[in-house]
Amino acid sequence: MLIDYDLVRSNRSSIGIIVERDGSIIVNAPQDLEVDEIEKHVYKKRLWLWEKLAIKKEHNDKVTQKKFISGESFFYLGRSYRLEIIDEDVPLKLKNGWFLLGKKYQNKANEHFKNWYSEHLRLKINDRLFLITQKLNIEVPMFRIMELGFRWGSCTKDGILNFNWKIAMAPIGVIDYIIIHELVHLKIHTHNELFWREVQRTIPNYLEKKKWLKDNGQDLLFLKEWFEVAILRCL
Repeated sequence: MLIDYDLVRSNRSSIGIIVERDGSIIVNAPQDLEVDEIEKHVYKKRLWLWEKLAIKKEHNDKVTQKKFISGESFFYLGRSYRLEIIDEDVPLKLKNGWFLLGKKYQNKANEHFKNWYSEHLRLKINDRLFLITQKLNIEVPMFRIMELGFRWGSCTKDGILNFNWKIAMAPIGVIDYIIIHELVHLKIHTHNELFWREVQRTIPNYLEKKKWLKDNGQDLLFLKEWFEVAILRCL
């Protein structure tokens, strides 16, 4: 069985292998290491990789698609709200503990949910980003709300932060962790020891938030059947 992977070169001193949530494999290797040596290392890890891939496939197969019918539940900021289909001309709104959606919009409910989550997440991140950067005494970077597939956030070479609109469903503490994670990436691009020390300095209980994403992240990906999902790196 061949093992396909994406090779990323960096100034690191050893080889690191990451199995992403979508089943893609990232191999991080030193700049000057020969390809043959990298292939040998990946081959030695083949049993571990196959086991990890099997686990990822099992988890992804369990992701269920939501139905846009009255009584279905949807998360926002870590809380669950029921959906009610109503006769009024309402694209989508959250009122009195219920998501309300007009019957005429039901056939495009996926788009309305994505737009609603994106708009509300933009406002929330704008507020949280301001507070966090004030605490860190750094400038507020530009950010975008996007479709990022299996990745919760990312940052560009130009210093722009990208956030997956699906994280609007996560608790605010988890959203803070994702924001801080990407802020630290602006100056430390790899997940090395220095990176995690910097994250911990800013959010001491980050392991708790990281574990929440590991345990509950699949629930945020129930929308995977709604849109094309690109194979992208996750946190």
